[in-house]
Amino acid sequence: MIRKIFTIALGFGVLSTLSVNAATSEKDDAREAAVRFFDDYATLRKTDQIAGLPNMQQLDAVSRHFIPKLHRIFYISLREQHRCRTRNKPIPWSSGDLFTSNDAGYTSFTIEPSIPNQFGRQSTVHFSLEQNGKVQRWSDEVILHKENSQWMIYDIEYHAPFAGQKAGKSLQSIIDKNPAC
Repeated sequence: MIRKIFTIALGFGVLSTLSVNAATSEKDDAREAAVRFFDDYATLRKTDQIAGLPNMQQLDAVSRHFIPKLHRIFYISLREQHRCRTRNKPIPWSSGDLFTSNDAGYTSFTIEPSIPNQFGRQSTVHFSLEQNGKVQRWSDEVILHKENSQWMIYDIEYHAPFAGQKAGKSLQSIIDKNPAC
């Protein structure tokens, strides 16, 4: 009898360990989507020298990572830039890195596992920028939403204390300004 109870208890212990391991090894698709975006964006920055709002070709290269609403906001912002340019007004979003707190961009990043939020999921992105032998580090949040069964970028929140006018704001709130000039 004691042997039977021990065998049953041992079986439950093995089963509970297996279910815990299965849960922890589950893929974090939202985090992986964020990693793909920042990898693709870093590659684009190296080859195409993006400054401020991506132009139409640059936007086409990264917009597959965006929810449709964010994609539309970018295209509207491009139209606003053109409108300002034709009126000889200051051109908004013409410099700096819009996808991080740091206008100078980043040289590397890591992304924490995602957690649930009101829009879907979010992950903390830890950036670093190496320039002139110095390293600057900061963290922002990437917000992801599931569209057509894929995790996509919904917004990016800027959290670096040195972010200037971006501090405490988000990508959408920065570029969704109409009229811009």
